[in-house]
Amino acid sequence: MTEADEKDGPPVVLVDPIDMSKLDSEFRNEIKSMPYGDELNACFACSTCTAACPIANVWTYKPHQLIRMIILGMREEVLSSDEIWLCLTCFQCQERCPQKVRVTDIFFDCKNLAAEESKIPETIVGLAKTLMEKGQLYEVTADWEREDMDLEPAVPGLSTNEFKDIIKATRTGKIVGGEE
Repeated sequence: MTEADEKDGPPVVLVDPIDMSKLDSEFRNEIKSMPYGDELNACFACSTCTAACPIANVWTYKPHQLIRMIILGMREEVLSSDEIWLCLTCFQCQERCPQKVRVTDIFFDCKNLAAEESKIPETIVGLAKTLMEKGQLYEVTADWEREDMDLEPAVPGLSTNEFKDIIKATRTGKIVGGEE
């Protein structure tokens, strides 16, 4: 193959290039100012967090990549990603990090920022609506389930009204329109 043959067409790129004009230089500082963000700069992308994550193989962005994206200032990509919401909060990434980066806690901070900007997946909003309407996420719908356990058909004295009132005053209530 000659040198001229090698230059035909665009170069092969393994990852999409980052548009530097879209980076938010303050995003890293915003995360660092949060309670567990101070170790953020210690990350050197060793991928130990990704190796420890039981669901990283189904994520588009792996945990170490999300941390890198935060450091680079890729605010929109991080806060719009499903991964921050898919995190199982098993803390395996955090427990195994050799630099003591609080990966799970940082993802919680990202979720809070995403919620403030109304970037919440519909599935999460649906869960919040169920919680607001019923006061609980799971209801026994089949009488036979309770009968099999020798329980009364209905839960005696279960009232979720007080709980619903509390939830309405929280961020969850605001997400689903519980607070006017």
